[in-house]
Amino acid sequence: MGTASARPAQPVKCALPGSCVVLLLLLLTATGLAAEVKVRGYITSLPDQHSIAILDDVVAYSTGTRIEPDCATGGQGQSGLVLGVLIEAEGTWTAPHRFTAQKISCDAGQFTREISESAYFQEEPVEARTFKPGTPLHLKADGELLLLNDASQKSWSAKYAQDSGEAPALKMVGSQIHYRGVRGDDGSIHASVIELGSPPPADAYNNPGGIKIVPSVEPKTGTRILEFRKGDKVHGRLKLFPVIEVQDYVKKLGLSLLPSAADVTKRPVEFRFFVVEDPSINAEALPDGTIFVNTGLLGALENESQLAFVLSHEIAHVLQAHHWREVNDTRAKRILITIAAVAGSYYIGNLSLYLGQIGLADVVNGYSRRIENQADRLGLQNCIDHGYDPRPAVGFFRIMVERYRQRSTSAIWSNHDSSLMRGSFLTVQLVRQYPQERFTGTKLDTPAFQAMKDAMGPVKIE
Repeated sequence: MGTASARPAQPVKCALPGSCVVLLLLLLTATGLAAEVKVRGYITSLPDQHSIAILDDVVAYSTGTRIEPDCATGGQGQSGLVLGVLIEAEGTWTAPHRFTAQKISCDAGQFTREISESAYFQEEPVEARTFKPGTPLHLKADGELLLLNDASQKSWSAKYAQDSGEAPALKMVGSQIHYRGVRGDDGSIHASVIELGSPPPADAYNNPGGIKIVPSVEPKTGTRILEFRKGDKVHGRLKLFPVIEVQDYVKKLGLSLLPSAADVTKRPVEFRFFVVEDPSINAEALPDGTIFVNTGLLGALENESQLAFVLSHEIAHVLQAHHWREVNDTRAKRILITIAAVAGSYYIGNLSLYLGQIGLADVVNGYSRRIENQADRLGLQNCIDHGYDPRPAVGFFRIMVERYRQRSTSAIWSNHDSSLMRGSFLTVQLVRQYPQERFTGTKLDTPAFQAMKDAMGPVKIE
């Protein structure tokens, strides 16, 4: 998860929630500039027979709306505007969260298109005793449920096919999985091919240029800081948020969320969580397991479940070796950056800019669309595995939509799907794969989260 280094312009302050949008609509209408725009996302509910919803945004349509043929299903041409369909609507905003569509098109191939993806198992995907020949099997991997049957091509050890209660000699956690298949109506992927590979190499967890992050104390003031070091030379210093209760809470929560894969990496990875003073709603994960959490993010979140999702998302970036994979996938297009004394003995004024200068621009600006979406899926699954109600995770994306008012592109993820797209996809995943009553009694918030917010006090949010 990363913010673009260029901050958005300061918003106009309005007295009431949504009043800026209403004012803008009135101004555009009065000047004749109410141009058509597009809204794109997955249908999360059907409020009535003439509207569909993408999270909180209701898209209204009528007999005059052009419904593209790719929105038809079956032989009778009935409407394909049902839960889970990816749509793009063209029209105008008539009120906050109210959109009138002149044209609606659908992703006609989303339920027949083959999905091909690779990931690393963050947990054991299934209990050993459930591996029984001839029995369909659901494998938990990549934040998805993969359905395997006798027709699926599997390239794993025969030890997994035993019909006994003994644990298999070979463990899957930490290993790579490559799968191909088509998503079914229940949201699971009906896998045609499953292949197992090796874990990421040890150097996948190295920061570029040999940079190490070392906690320290500023000798003159006693301020707790982080030093960016290469060998004995300090390349930059970063001030930590000074409230120790906030630091301790985030560290404790982050460590409690680590999945099993954190213990089986080829090189020991030390996960460390630091709260830094930065008003942007963001967090960043470095390849070596260092995770920065901005005060702006903590100030904007509403409950511990949302924070658990964000931290799980960042943990996934590390365990999936996303920086290493991104560098190798785009090596021919990259210009290698040589680390210089960018900040020297001075404090880093803009962490996003600094990380970009030392070769971690993807950490700041976001990875490729596939990689960020993978971290979303795994972050959601990790929340479920640790007993959290995952539905508030969608609330995090609602916060992004409300704060940045951007639905076609994201204010904090500059080169992949918008918050509306990502939040609506996760909503559909939850509805399809899990009965909602499963989350009754799961964790939503804790006194520790509220105590952290009280100790932090008011912070600037951009």
